[in-house]
Parts: sequence; C-alpha cells; structure tokens
Amino acid sequence: MGGGPAGAALATFLRQDGHRCLVLERATFPRYHIGESLIPHTYPAFDRLGLLPKLKASCFPAKYSVRFVSPSGGDSDPFYFSETIEGDRARTWQVERSAFDQMCLDNARDRGVDVQMNTKVIEVLFDNERAIGVRARRDDGEILEIKARVVADASGRATLIGSQLGLRSPIPGLEKASCWSYYKGGTRGEGIDAGETTMFMIPGRGWFWYIPLPDDLVSVGIVASPQYLFAETDDPDTVFLREVAKCAPLSERLASAQRVGPVRGMLHLAYVNRKTCGDGWVMVGDARAFLDPIYSSGLFLAFTSAELAAGCIHHALRADDVSAARLGAFEPALAAGVEVFWRLVCAFYDETFSFREFVQRFPDQRAALIDCLVGDVVGKDMRPFLAALAQMTEPPPPLVS
Repeated sequence: MGGGPAGAALATFLRQDGHRCLVLERATFPRYHIGESLIPHTYPAFDRLGLLPKLKASCFPAKYSVRFVSPSGGDSDPFYFSETIEGDRARTWQVERSAFDQMCLDNARDRGVDVQMNTKVIEVLFDNERAIGVRARRDDGEILEIKARVVADASGRATLIGSQLGLRSPIPGLEKASCWSYYKGGTRGEGIDAGETTMFMIPGRGWFWYIPLPDDLVSVGIVASPQYLFAETDDPDTVFLREVAKCAPLSERLASAQRVGPVRGMLHLAYVNRKTCGDGWVMVGDARAFLDPIYSSGLFLAFTSAELAAGCIHHALRADDVSAARLGAFEPALAAGVEVFWRLVCAFYDETFSFREFVQRFPDQRAALIDCLVGDVVGKDMRPFLAALAQMTEPPPPLVS
C-alpha cells in the first residue's frame, strides 16, 4: 500500500527474490512531496536496487556535507561525510521528490513489479488478527478485493494500518510544526559545498533548512513549536515570511532570490505507531513513524526499513510462516537505530546542549556523530556514543515502551 520510495523499494527487493508484488498507489505520479535530502548510507540500497546509474546521471545536486549556522550567523565547520566514508559513497544527493519518486517507481516496474495507480486502499482485510488482503477503490469507482499473503503498509503519513487499528499516537515532548516554500536564485556554496544542507538555528531551538535543488531552486523551511509559530496568526504565508525576515543569515542568502512556490505547512510532524508488524502485515517508511526532519533521516529509514522487511518477508514466505515473529524479525535492529536518531533529536531540542561543546568534550565521538549524520546506525554498536551523549543531556524515555 503506497508507491513512494519505501513501497517501491520493498516491492523491488521482493521481486528480485522471485516474489509477485502488487503496489497500489492512490495518486498519479509525478506528484509533489516534501523530504528532499538524502543521507549517504542510502548508497548501498541504491546500488542493490539498481538506482545508482540513474542517480549519477540525474541533475540532482551532489551532497557531501551538512553545516549548522548559529542564530548570530556563526558557521560551524561542515561535517564532511568523507571523514568516516571513503570514496564515492561519501556523497549523496538533494532530490526533487516528484522526479525521484517517479524514478523509484519506474525502477520497480522495470524489474517486474505490478503497479496500479489511482487506486486507494479503503481497508485492510483481516481473518481474526491476520491480514489477508485489502479492499481498494479505483478512481472510476470500481471496488477491488485483493488477497495477499503479506500486506505491507508503505502509505506514509496516512499510516493506513496504524489508523485502522488505532495504533498511531503523537510523541510526547516532540510537538513541532513546519512551514516551507521554494526560492530561485538563492546563494549557494562553492565547489563541493554547493550541494550541502545548511541548518540555520533560531532562538528557542527552532531552525530552518536550506536545501539546494535542480534548476537553481532552493527548498527553505522552518521547524519550531506550533505555539511559537502560530501564536499570532494561523496564516502560513505570514508566519513563514516573518520568520525568514527575522533570520538574518538566511535572509542574506535569499537577498537576490525570488520565491516561486506557495507556502505549505504541517501543524504536527511527529508520530509513532505502538505496534509496527503483526500476523500477515508489516509497516515500512513513514507509515511506521516520523520523528523530525533535522537529520534528514526520513528517506534513509524508508529504504532501510524496506530492505530489512523484504529480507524477513522473503524468509517468511519460503517457510510458509507469515507470523508477526517471522515478519518482524528485523524490528530490534531497526528500532535500535531509530532510538539513536530519537536521542539525537531530543539532544538537539535541549536548550542546554551544544554539539560544538559535545565534540570538544568528547573528540573521540566526533566520528560516531558523523556516523549518525550519514545514517550508519542500524546494526552498529552506538552505546559509547549514547553514553557520552547522556553525560550532556538527559536521555528521553524510550520512543516505544
């Protein structure tokens, strides 16, 4: 359910293992989507999916680093991915999502995946507690009942299974909203810094992203508490333009730029499902959870969860055992990696915490911090890093107890 990157990747991996896959997508591609910045540890998955030649031939800007800018305008040194990754894998891309998502879905089709667009899943069908298929409706009104040995929820923020079973809930202490738009002609760095992601900090632990895209476009967005952003007005245009004007280092980059897109917004960013797999079903990508865009982890977790889930689904089908235990065997490793991101998100929003001071105090953990920024956290022992982090910011409760 869902033809975005997570669904397309999961279906492609399964098809490569010899399984029949059907992707049901309610929209017509290409379609708009936010979430444009990749992190390097998606590179191996792109290689296995056969996407690397397409990405290397694309017009997507190459991304080699991330940079944080303080409210006063002071730049941090860039965190270059090459500090912990050698060779070509030390880069990734800033993607225009309508083109990137189309690329992923076309790649799935090319490898034999059956894709049906304009088909909305109405509900997942269960026999007792086991998922056995879906009921869907085409745009022309035709109702379909499709049986399947495994149902995978890759429906993104719609979280179809989570909504149907009442599993989705907000994340206490992480109440964030966002507004964003696009500019043409914004200032970029030079050389390998031209495609970097830049984060501009604002007082009160809010921040802007600045992501270079093709055709001289820049994606610019703010993330902060909804109480701060919408205290005076609920109009996204007013809020966004007010905050851009208040952020001097960002305004300088946009001084000669022209806004070319509408202001879009989202009032509640973060959520989690209390359960993410069951008998006959699994969740992947944003259908599982969404924390925060600060570390650009969304697409990484989409591809990582898709590949891990595909391996478990493959073995479950071969064993003719689609129990939750079989299908969810990947959960502990993935959950541990997500927990690292969760700890980092909470550290970022802790007003007493500074990554600059963290690196100064624990220089031996700089490489581990960059591992987090590149996504190398799943299946890796991050306990020394988390122990150091706990000495500077109180650990939050586990994301899912």
